[in-house]
Formats: sequence, structure tokens, C-alpha cells
Amino acid sequence: STPQTRTPWTPEEDYLLEQGYNQGLSWAMISATYLPHRSRGCCWGRYKTLQSKAMEQREWTNAEDRLLMLAVRKNARLFKKAWKTVAEEIGCRSWKECELRSTKI
Repeated sequence: STPQTRTPWTPEEDYLLEQGYNQGLSWAMISATYLPHRSRGCCWGRYKTLQSKAMEQREWTNAEDRLLMLAVRKNARLFKKAWKTVAEEIGCRSWKECELRSTKI
């Protein structure tokens, strides 16, 4: 087998990836339709990387902070499962973001 080389993603490829995702296409369809030189796994991985970068840059509002703390208190007994429930109540944050933020408020 030939060794794979890693090619950096371009802004245009990131845009095409987002377009395919926003259209509800599967990773295989995004790869086949928009990025034929990228595998479906590569597309999925890049999307997760872009999501992580976007989450790191978002500021929390005071209203989100209040909602977060209320949801944390309400769900404290559930602990392990609580962060997923908390994130669902916030609506626009991952459970990891909620857990991390609750330690900083």
C-alpha cells in the first residue's frame, strides 16, 4: 500500500464541507459530491475540528450563565448523565462547554 499524505484543508474546502452538512447530506455524500479527494471519515473529522474551534471562541452571555447554573442545580443528582441534560436545556452548548463553564462562574 502507498503511504497517505496529509493535505491541509483550504477555506474553500471548509466552505464546501459546511454546505454539504447544512444540506443534510451524509459524510459519504459530502465526500462524493463536494470533496471527492477527501474520504467520508476525513470530512467527519474536519467538521468536528471546525466545531471545536467555533465553540472555543464563543462568549457566554449573562443569560446563558444564569440558565446554566439553574440547570446544573436542577440536575445535580443525575451527575454523570446530567451534563447532557443540562446542555439540552441550554440548547446551543455542548455538555463539555456547560461543565467547563459551570466551574468558572
